[in-house]
Amino acid sequence: MQKKNRKRVKSALVKIAAGLIAVLVSPPLAAFVGGNSGVFVSLWEDEITAYEEREYGLSSSAILEMSSSALLLYKPAEHGIEIIPQRIPPADQDMYSNSFWSDGIAAGDTPAAAQVLSLNITEVREEPLNFTMVDGRIVKLTYGPNVGFINLALAGQVRNETELDRDFVLAQSRKPPEIKLELNGEPEVLIMHTHTTEAFQPCGFDFFDASYYGRSLDSDKNIVAVGAEMAKSFAEAGITVIHDGTVHDYPVFNGAYARSQQTVQQVLEAYPSIKIVLDVHRDAIETGDGSRVAPVTQVDGHDAAQVMIISAADDGTWDIPYYLHNFRLASLFQQHMEHDYPGITRPVLFQYSQYNQHLTPGSLLIEIGTHGNTLEEAKYTGTLIGRSMAEALLSLVD
Repeated sequence: MQKKNRKRVKSALVKIAAGLIAVLVSPPLAAFVGGNSGVFVSLWEDEITAYEEREYGLSSSAILEMSSSALLLYKPAEHGIEIIPQRIPPADQDMYSNSFWSDGIAAGDTPAAAQVLSLNITEVREEPLNFTMVDGRIVKLTYGPNVGFINLALAGQVRNETELDRDFVLAQSRKPPEIKLELNGEPEVLIMHTHTTEAFQPCGFDFFDASYYGRSLDSDKNIVAVGAEMAKSFAEAGITVIHDGTVHDYPVFNGAYARSQQTVQQVLEAYPSIKIVLDVHRDAIETGDGSRVAPVTQVDGHDAAQVMIISAADDGTWDIPYYLHNFRLASLFQQHMEHDYPGITRPVLFQYSQYNQHLTPGSLLIEIGTHGNTLEEAKYTGTLIGRSMAEALLSLVD
């Protein structure tokens, strides 16, 4: 709103200038200036932006954001796998005493140095949507435990859709994943998005407009924004993360997994220190009457989108040599998330598939909310589960 008001003022000033020109110079020139006031205002704004860039050394593509660990500067890489560490250490270390660090870090201690390294985060920005039609309902549901699923030791469940024996699956869930973090500042977790444009309900209405398909190229509105919250939680726990926002599902949707595989392989080649790859999505659930389901739970009085981990199994046709390693990691994450925030998870889906989980022994697909959830619900969940997953990984450190 303030931006629009500034534009109106600038436009009015330009038109006043046109009036002065009419008096002092010539009517034709005044008419030209007045009729093109928008162009002159745009040029004016460009000059101001250029001045700010020269004065402060920040491009318009850079975003400054405070986290409880640092002031993070996110700037998308322009070419290839160029990833620039962009963590600015906080000047006041006392800030840790008032954050969730106080639960696990003694007073005066500083967490291990960690960074969020962002790559290929798009600069596209889209205007807020206005729904014009009421085409269906948004139904909020909380998915609870199912008596037919496998109960994990600490908390949470597994929905076993494989032919593997139930007791065998339970035994595997109790084995720790063979992952050891080094916590040396090198990136050890990659967060990326095969379906990068997946977005959320743009408002908290209990209805939807069918013309909105839940897709957006705006990284502030789609699943990339949720991945960013997860990444910050990992970094705050002392685990360096690469967050990749490469768009794989636009302008062509088919072949997204083949394209995201190339992205993951390139990043792994550039950063062999990475041990875990999390492909973060949002789900889509509809009822028989066409209503869109928003799976939610309450955490500290706020709605949080429910989460489902998909762990791919191999029946000999999917070429996933590490699938049981992946499943053990999924079980560890599931237990920590559900224990920390009861109700935040849907059961782990253990099924025959691939989803590029053949690339590392620490690859999983994570569904956060659906196209019925709001972005705020999904981002809140991203922050929470990022903390839980980081805690789970730190439990494996000797």
